[in-house]
Amino acid sequence: MSVRRLSQGPCAWWAEEAYRVLRDFFDRAAATWDNEVTVADAFIRRMLAAAALRPGDSVLDVGCGTGVLLPYLAELVEPGGRIYALDISPAMLEKARSRFPRAICLCAPAEAIPLPEGICRAVVCYSAFPHFPDQARAMAEMARVLSPGGRLVIGHADSREAINRFHREVGGVVADHVLPDDDAMRVLLRRSGLREISLSDGPAGYLLVAVRP
Repeated sequence: MSVRRLSQGPCAWWAEEAYRVLRDFFDRAAATWDNEVTVADAFIRRMLAAAALRPGDSVLDVGCGTGVLLPYLAELVEPGGRIYALDISPAMLEKARSRFPRAICLCAPAEAIPLPEGICRAVVCYSAFPHFPDQARAMAEMARVLSPGGRLVIGHADSREAINRFHREVGGVVADHVLPDDDAMRVLLRRSGLREISLSDGPAGYLLVAVRP
């Protein structure tokens, strides 16, 4: 079982070199990101269906990048819903804000989400979890902001094996960015107080769904 983790206090993230390097990497990538990444429409819709969102709900998109999920989320929670978009990269967030101005953008890491406990009916994390330097703390933070009965959905439009291989091949900053194996993810869920609903992994994509009891 492999989980990437740093030792730090909840408000000291900006002092960690790993976060600075990560922020700089995605800031540089933001300008051309949408030209290089294919939007997996069918998978995104399947993933978000698992979040069980309804009009009026509040939802947090963790590691939102350029905001690909935001229009999809609006279809589910508007009218009356609230969409939070969180990313460590200011340049990525600027792209997200341009794509969907109604989102409430938060520039922070997943390990220090600047929201009150229990504020969200769902937390979604698409193609981002391997990039969190402290995956245990990130999972705990995503669980913390869920309301009782709220769902966490972590998804990738490819298998765990393919995602991890891709990061190794890209190299550099993301070379060791991995999506943990099933046992490790279940440990993170349990320690964060979440209950697994389903976990699937294969050519059709990776999808983990959990609930805060």
